[in-house]
Amino acid sequence: MLKLKKSTKDQIKSFLTINAFWIIFIYLWNFLQMDPEIEIPEELKDPFKERMDGLNLLLGGVLMGTIFSLLNMRINKKQEQLRKQSYGRIILFYSIVHLILTVICVFIIGILSQYIMIGEINKEDILEIRSFVRSANFFKILIYTYLISSGIILMQIFNQKFGPGVLIDLLLGKYRQPKEVKMIFLFMDLKSSTTYAEKLGHKKYSQLIQDCFTDLTLAVNEFNANIYQYIGDEVVLIWPYEEGVRNAKCVKVFYRFKEYLEKRSDHYLSSYGFVPQFKAGLNGGTLMAAEVGVIKRSIAYHGDVINTASRIQGLCNSFEKEFLASKLIISDLSVYNTFNYSYIDNLNLKGKKEKVSIYSINKTHS
Repeated sequence: MLKLKKSTKDQIKSFLTINAFWIIFIYLWNFLQMDPEIEIPEELKDPFKERMDGLNLLLGGVLMGTIFSLLNMRINKKQEQLRKQSYGRIILFYSIVHLILTVICVFIIGILSQYIMIGEINKEDILEIRSFVRSANFFKILIYTYLISSGIILMQIFNQKFGPGVLIDLLLGKYRQPKEVKMIFLFMDLKSSTTYAEKLGHKKYSQLIQDCFTDLTLAVNEFNANIYQYIGDEVVLIWPYEEGVRNAKCVKVFYRFKEYLEKRSDHYLSSYGFVPQFKAGLNGGTLMAAEVGVIKRSIAYHGDVINTASRIQGLCNSFEKEFLASKLIISDLSVYNTFNYSYIDNLNLKGKKEKVSIYSINKTHS
């Protein structure tokens, strides 16, 4: 059986979802244009024309969905360049592209439907389509499709803002009442951050953090992680427990992030004079999840698990290790035989009564 990469699966899923939305909204447009007061006698109805109208709608939905899916994929590949542009310029650019693509779609749909119906295309057909593009009806279609595509992109932005699936949970009120969940937390922090901040200055240092977290996004997408929060030069990644442990995703994501940083070493050396390195602390277990806030809502996690993960990450400098984890995680990860795990010590962590066994994770092979 052909095994697809996660990125490919995500692209296919996004492609099919966007196409489905477009088909639904194109049929909805047709429904809204119907005049219920006009009744056509049965003997005057043209079954073939009715089938063609349905075919035109399907063609329109698939074509618009396909074109805008490809545009969406292109936008996703240019995230780093777009991040440097103002929202105003992005909106203006997208509006112009939308107008051009909609005109192209109308021409293609008109030509294909005419060819399917009578088997040929003549000059009059082309002129009729051109005339339609200049009409008030086309302007209505343009506004309608613009609202649809903008809505789809807005949903994707919200999804990126809150993390995959979080927006749906907020809308459904899933965590309105605190719920017990089992999660994995990975804290990652820039090494020697104070030294670098003093050396670079606050503006250059901020640009460094932006670059690092842009590269991190690639690894996050690859290993199904969610970004829980950014705290200065620190980032917290989370997974449902079983998902994060499976195939050691919660460990692999750290080393893939390192690889992305190393691949762009020329950029970091020329821009900042060094290649950034991160340290990490990993822990997992059962804690509470709840929707918090009124003006700004989010899903927050409360419990000892997250505090312990933070404390473990804070020990990296003391033991001169880049990646530390608790015994609980190591026990579940060891079955994958992907990394070497070295016992460090059984320690009293700040704020904890019971000692925690700490292990160092060392990369061997992926």
